[in-house]
Amino acid sequence: MDKLLELLRDSEWHSIAEIKPELLPLQETAVKKIIRFLAQYGFISHDKEKDRAKINPLGLSFLELPAE
Repeated sequence: MDKLLELLRDSEWHSIAEIKPELLPLQETAVKKIIRFLAQYGFISHDKEKDRAKINPLGLSFLELPAE
C-alpha cells in the first residue's frame, strides 16, 4: 500500500494500467484490492469509469508520518 501511495504522491491522476507494472510481482486482483481499500478509507480517489487513481490529502499526510 505504501508503494502505491508513493506512486501517486504527485497528486495527478494515474491510470491503473500505468500503476500495475510498478507494483509487480503483485497479481492484478491484489492491486485492485489495494486500490479499493485505499479508496474506501479516503487515502485515494478511484475513478472507476476511467480506471485511474489519485492520492487524496489523507494519503499525502499518511506519507508524511514519521517512520520508526
